[in-house]
Amino acid sequence: MDTDMTRMNQPEYDDDYPTCAETFSTLRIFADEVSAAEITDALGVAPTESFLKGEPHSKGLFRKAHGWFYSTKKLSSSKDTRRHIDLILESLDGKGNAIKALHQRGCKLDIMSYWVSYGQGGPALWPYQMLKLGKLGIQVWWDIYSAEEDET
Repeated sequence: MDTDMTRMNQPEYDDDYPTCAETFSTLRIFADEVSAAEITDALGVAPTESFLKGEPHSKGLFRKAHGWFYSTKKLSSSKDTRRHIDLILESLDGKGNAIKALHQRGCKLDIMSYWVSYGQGGPALWPYQMLKLGKLGIQVWWDIYSAEEDET
């Protein structure tokens, strides 16, 4: 099935998603052997944050792996997680071979979506997004918090 055809049948974004106080998504790549600079070169995308294996990060603790992160936190104020996922997918467009190579080199890729909820009615993905993520071998998970309406 053509993913562009699938996308045509999707509803529009809801940037004012009524049950969301705040959301953003982050593509996270962790690796033992592949440095953040190598990941940047492979993807042609600058990370919003990165670190090197062995760097100190807390009282006496050191990073156990290289880390590379691309976050939508400052790219969009939308409260629709689907928009944030699409921003990440757009940055990866045409880079399937590079992502496959990163997987083959032992990199662990996922997308963490931060979500602060007002209650019933959480985040969603569209079918074309699930297809693209599946083809890229990237899982999505949510870090969900509850907020009272007057807190935001």
